[in-house]
Amino acid sequence: MTTVKVTRKAGHIYKVKATGHTGYAEEGSDIVCAAVSALTQGAVLGLKKVAAVAVTESESEGKLEFEISEYNTATDAILETMLISLKDISKSYPRHLKTEDIKND
Repeated sequence: MTTVKVTRKAGHIYKVKATGHTGYAEEGSDIVCAAVSALTQGAVLGLKKVAAVAVTESESEGKLEFEISEYNTATDAILETMLISLKDISKSYPRHLKTEDIKND
């Protein structure tokens, strides 16, 4: 199972950590993994290229983590859209994807 944890400060998502393997299908055929990867990596690109904020990120086998130190309406839109999409996928594939929304105020 893949778990995606988002952490909030003052209501804004500022940190995302995706860990684990979905286990839906074999590597290269796993549509749930592909969707999670596309959404999280797309969010990183959007933060850098559209919102133009600095992103601290680390990636290794089965793990992607990124964090921003500033937020605005563009970062909120990008990260909330990512989370809404991931939650929607987790409803269809609850044994393979879990989301956690952590308030750290």
